[in-house]
Amino acid sequence: MLGHSHGGHSIAYVSNVIPSKIASATAISSPLKGSPVADLLISVQGTPLEQPLVGLSNFGSKAIVWAQQQNPNSLPHDALGAGKSLSQAGSTAFAQKYPLGMPKTSCGEGLAKENGIYFYSFSGNSTLTNVLDPDSLLAATGLLMQAPNDNDGLVSRCSAKYGKTIRDNYNWNHLDAINQLLGLRSIFAPDPVDVYRQHANRLKLQGL
Repeated sequence: MLGHSHGGHSIAYVSNVIPSKIASATAISSPLKGSPVADLLISVQGTPLEQPLVGLSNFGSKAIVWAQQQNPNSLPHDALGAGKSLSQAGSTAFAQKYPLGMPKTSCGEGLAKENGIYFYSFSGNSTLTNVLDPDSLLAATGLLMQAPNDNDGLVSRCSAKYGKTIRDNYNWNHLDAINQLLGLRSIFAPDPVDVYRQHANRLKLQGL
């Protein structure tokens, strides 16, 4: 299993609930220790800023789905619900309930293999990677992070660690990690498609 962003929580949940059916779980730029951006989002609940910020977040979510050539209205978009799950408090509670692969320290790695499952993660630590890319807005959200020079615009390098870290400093922002938007990225950044192919070969060589 591979999970990007909030998908990291999904694969962590499944790994803990049905471990006998899971061979490996890889989190990609996932805020498994939470994101200050999510904390900011839920902090506006009940204030005049709630509607514009929640609306902007839901719009961004729909844009990503559209970029994946899917119907953006096919599933509900709940920015506040996601924010609570991805907040630092929400992610801490989640990790305590579903601990497999989770690091025990603030910036450490989790176990590479636990309960028969191989755990991996990789992430970027850049925010502005291509000025022509609409996701350049991540340069602004990156300034909200506790480590403003060590995150991908939404997720810090330390928060993205899960199992064995393959690499945590790709020249990617949060959406570059899945080749979005429009496949634009820094000319000096590795092609995400190549990174995924290498990881598939890594798993294959392990017999997974």
